[in-house]
Amino acid sequence: MRRTGRVMLLGSALLTTLALSPTGVSHASATPTEATLSMSQHSAFSRDDYKKGFRDGYKDGHADCKAGMEKKAMQGVAGEDDYERGYSDGYDKGFHSCKRMKKEKMHRMHEQRMHEQRMHEQRMHEQRMHREKMQRMHEQRMHKEEMQRMHEQRMRTEKTHRMQQSQQ
Repeated sequence: MRRTGRVMLLGSALLTTLALSPTGVSHASATPTEATLSMSQHSAFSRDDYKKGFRDGYKDGHADCKAGMEKKAMQGVAGEDDYERGYSDGYDKGFHSCKRMKKEKMHRMHEQRMHEQRMHEQRMHEQRMHREKMQRMHEQRMHKEEMQRMHEQRMRTEKTHRMQQSQQ
């Protein structure tokens, strides 16, 4: 049991020494292989390719959304390049910007309808108030004319009455 623990401890120390020692690294592992080169070249990020892909994807996503199409499923492939990553990101952003625009447009349309409704109600109220005012003016005029007729009638009656008294 003690021997197993000692072997493990020595083995770990030996591996650590080999890993940290410059002579412990073989020449073959120090030179990059073809696979390592292609991997490092692939991992170099191309901002221009990403931007172009993003721009193209945004336009396509926005157009698909405006056309009422379903959102395309972007498959995340491990070997996709910067253009494809940019395209995928741009497509998502463009597609969702259209939905946001639809919501904003619907909100504006709702606000416009509410404004039109308020304006209609205000016009109806003003018309009703105008009709009521005209009705009151008409009633006042009729009342005034009636009062005038009554006054004239009374004046004629008094005149007639005076004439009758003067003849007597």
